Amino acid sequence: MSATATATRPRTRVQRPKRPALVGSPTPRLAPPVPARSDVPSLVAVAESMGIRLMPWQESAARYLTATSKDGMHLYREVCIVVARQNGKTALMKPYIVQALKAGRRVLHIAQNRELPREMFGLVADALSAEPDLFQTRRGKTIWPRYGSGQEEILLKNGAKYRIAASNRGGARGKDAIDLLIIDELREQVDWDVISAAEPTMTMSADPQTVYLSNMGDDDSVVLNSLRARAGHDPQPIGAGPFEPDASLAYLEWSAAPHRADDDREGWAEANPALGHFPQVLRELERTHRARKADGQMGIFETERLCRRSRAMRDPLLDMKAWAADEDAAIGEPSRPFLGVSMDPSGKRASVAAAWRLADGRIALRLLYDVPGDPIDTDRLGADIRETARRIHAVGGGFDPMTDAALARYLPKAEPIAGAKYANASARFVAVVEARRLGWTDCASVTEDLTWTTRKDHDDRGAFDAVRGSDARPITAALAAIRAVWLASEPPSRPRMYGGF
Repeated sequence: MSATATATRPRTRVQRPKRPALVGSPTPRLAPPVPARSDVPSLVAVAESMGIRLMPWQESAARYLTATSKDGMHLYREVCIVVARQNGKTALMKPYIVQALKAGRRVLHIAQNRELPREMFGLVADALSAEPDLFQTRRGKTIWPRYGSGQEEILLKNGAKYRIAASNRGGARGKDAIDLLIIDELREQVDWDVISAAEPTMTMSADPQTVYLSNMGDDDSVVLNSLRARAGHDPQPIGAGPFEPDASLAYLEWSAAPHRADDDREGWAEANPALGHFPQVLRELERTHRARKADGQMGIFETERLCRRSRAMRDPLLDMKAWAADEDAAIGEPSRPFLGVSMDPSGKRASVAAAWRLADGRIALRLLYDVPGDPIDTDRLGADIRETARRIHAVGGGFDPMTDAALARYLPKAEPIAGAKYANASARFVAVVEARRLGWTDCASVTEDLTWTTRKDHDDRGAFDAVRGSDARPITAALAAIRAVWLASEPPSRPRMYGGF
């Protein structure tokens, strides 16, 4: 073959498979059932008239915002939308506020500072100004929106009113009745002052609604955390009695599942529903992930981009994918289980887990109690533990003598698990999970705690304790599970040397 022929031969290009497009989740990871009646088409029409095309996730949120009961009133008195930053919360609220004003509703919009609601005010005012007939008149002159700092106000002839306020008691107070209260940046509410000031303004509304907007907060985000608990996603106070999620609250959370690593793109899609609709979203996620990884500030990426509470920066106790794979609702009810208890040293949280052997040799795990208190009423919780232990025929219980002594006396055959024994229990828990010898159900709080649980090495022989990754974050559910699994995984013939009831 000639040199010329070789030079002109066409090259064969290797076709590399393309990475599938990453598209944000259209539905929240946490939410109540989809309501039977809602009016999404009307909101979509208002949005389109304003030049806004709602994304699938925004339409999902709109189903809850516009859901109605049989009497035509709002099905959800409160709607909390938790989603990562820069995914379109403002674009959703703009048509929702305009729709409310055209329906004659009185709207108050609150945020940590006035900049965010002031931006929304301008957008809403511009949209309404295209229809002069909507506004009140005085002596033949149209009363246009008032833009003066601290005096922002829109008045319509149908009685509708829109004003904005900073997030403080003075801003939330007012003589005017409110039909729709919007609280932005809810994670910044570290006390109940704003809520207590704003709620009375809605007393005389025939159909009130409060809409909360936020990304994930931290342990100080008391209002956001309370809403999450009322929705059934966080523990309830001890002594609250039988608990059912608040049917008047729609808590919607787009967030990365707890077991996902920070670089798991499926988690990115769960928390960032705008992915795939705007190319810059993925580019910015990739950039910020690299930057926060390099500067050691992954906690920021966790809350701002993955929309979950910042977790431990040290190595996790175990592979959370292996833990997630062990979920098994078919394990049934506890059968002669061992109990594990844990109470935080602050006395503000306590957990109880049950573990037992299955016929196939695996260990089953179920969380029985996970309760907060200030402090925990140990006598009341202890009485519940004792009654439950008797009902399910528990055969033993493990505790830490340093923190759990107040609860240990309510356990059957209470056994202290500390020192070398606890190190062995920690290692065995990891081994059982990663060997797929565990089946669990009803362990949402254990899952959440494990993402905050790390290893504290003892020596170069590989011994370690399971400990909290952050001093501010208790992990009582995880610790109770470790103790219960340790006891349940011991040979059945092992003698028990400790007293019972």
